[in-house]
Amino acid sequence: MEESVPAKSKRKTNADYKAAIEALLAEMDHLEAQMSKDRAKSERLKAETQIIKAETEVIKARIEATLESLRVQVDHLAGAA
Repeated sequence: MEESVPAKSKRKTNADYKAAIEALLAEMDHLEAQMSKDRAKSERLKAETQIIKAETEVIKARIEATLESLRVQVDHLAGAA
């Protein structure tokens, strides 16, 4: 024979539902706050990436100018020989 569980223990009270809803709302608030932090971090990293890309382009241009200057000097020396 099966053991019967009193019906009252299976029922949830309004307080139980209210507590569950409040817990879910608190979790939603926590997740929203974390998402906001993550979004801000993502935007900061994007901005930093753009700065690094710009700095890299400046360095690349300097290297290319130096390389061209060296090529001119080598060509000049080769022509003088």
